[in-house]
Amino acid sequence: MFDMATLKDIKKKADELSYFCLSGTEEQDAVKLTQALDQVSRALSMFAEVELHLMNGRSIPFDPESYIRGRLGLAHRSLLSVSPSHTA
Repeated sequence: MFDMATLKDIKKKADELSYFCLSGTEEQDAVKLTQALDQVSRALSMFAEVELHLMNGRSIPFDPESYIRGRLGLAHRSLLSVSPSHTA
């Protein structure tokens, strides 16, 4: 389903989001943090759904990779566009 490059990209984006949220170098916008958390939660839920489908031997009738990458991309842009010093 996911190739190694895609998984590495997802991990990189997640790590950057985590670092940015914990860095505390700038005052965070609560709305942007809430929106980013929502997007990351949706991506995590989809990843769990995919794993459950695979564990139960069911086919996956949708494209989870695009969905997960899209949700993380939205969260990434939401937070890391706050400051030019935090762009990837």
